[in-house]
Amino acid sequence: MNKRFDEIYNLYSKDIYRLIYSYLFNIHDTEDVLQKSFIKLYKNNRILSLSNEDIKKWLLKISINEAKDILKSPWKKIITLLDKDDDISSNNTNSLIEPLKNIPENYRIPLYLHYYEGYSIKEIAILIKKTESAVKMRISRGKEKLKIEMEKDL
Repeated sequence: MNKRFDEIYNLYSKDIYRLIYSYLFNIHDTEDVLQKSFIKLYKNNRILSLSNEDIKKWLLKISINEAKDILKSPWKKIITLLDKDDDISSNNTNSLIEPLKNIPENYRIPLYLHYYEGYSIKEIAILIKKTESAVKMRISRGKEKLKIEMEKDL
């Protein structure tokens, strides 16, 4: 099972990292959530016996929930106020995620999952527990907000 776990980690750790970072925008919290998510996977032999794509979906869902738990924490709210400048340039974070930083989470996550991870509208709806029409609307509005954000930088 360790070999299977290593294979899954090597396949999906970067994708899961980018997703978590798109929620938290903090390297340290992102690494913590990534570690927690993979520990849960390691302890769950039943999940490791699924197909790679099913494992990735499971990891995405677990990671999203872990990231949301951190965002709900009162401690996180205090730290966020104290530390606004988190340097991500030293990490391998995809620089294309940066424009998403200023977009509200309800638009940012569907955009990320659709364009960066390649998930269909239906799959995203299942992952974030929304209807397909809500996901389409969030992607459409998110693209508009992203365009405005990117025009600011020019």
